Amino acid sequence: MATLITIAQYRIHDDHMDGAWGWGMLALMVVAVVAIVAVVIWLVRSTSAANAHPGTHGGPPAETPMQILDRRLAQGEIAPEEYRERAAILGRP
Repeated sequence: MATLITIAQYRIHDDHMDGAWGWGMLALMVVAVVAIVAVVIWLVRSTSAANAHPGTHGGPPAETPMQILDRRLAQGEIAPEEYRERAAILGRP
């Protein structure tokens, strides 16, 4: 990349921009910078999206409200009466 910048700067400041070589190097340098920025943005979004939303991008599936309620009853966090009340609210008789 540094070589491309050096060559492009030499061609630009040496008044060779009227030739195709100078414009081609400038275009190549712009394309390279845009590609690098796009790859960095894609990497940041793909890694942060996988961590922010469980159950997407191959992560463990997210629990449904009923699964959470069942787990809390099984672990003894809530009493059976409370379980029945909350299950009724969620639509399970």
